[in-house]
This record gives sequence, structure tokens and C-alpha cells, in this order.
Amino acid sequence: MVFRKYSYLWITLGFFLGSFLLHWYFGWQAFVAEAADHGQAPQQGEYLDLMLRDTLENWQWEFLQLMWQVCGLAYFL
Repeated sequence: MVFRKYSYLWITLGFFLGSFLLHWYFGWQAFVAEAADHGQAPQQGEYLDLMLRDTLENWQWEFLQLMWQVCGLAYFL
């Protein structure tokens, strides 16, 4: 009953988790390739810092964009 009642939530959560995991997986692949190009071993700490920064930067931009759309349309429309 809960899954059917909140099916939109579960589908959205599935899309979010899938895209989040794929973002981190392919980010790791790119990070390893870049480290190999420089003749270095990939460091998980550096990767974690880079991916957290990129993820939070992306989320911050999306929230700012959404807030502008909601507030701007509400005020100017």
C-alpha cells in the first residue's frame, strides 16, 4: 500500500540514487585516468574532496536556479 500510494516518491528516489551513483562511478573512472596521465596513483581522499565539492556546487546552483524561478515568477508575474 505504501509503495503504491507514494509511487512517485519511490520512482524519483530511484532516479536520484541511480544518477548519484553513476555520477560518482564515472567521476572515479575519470579521476583514475587523469591520475594515470600524470603518473600518479589515485588517492581516495582527493577524489572524495573533488566529488563532494562538485556535487554540492551542482546542487547549490540547481537550488538557486529553482528559487529564482519560483520567487521571480511569483513576484514579477
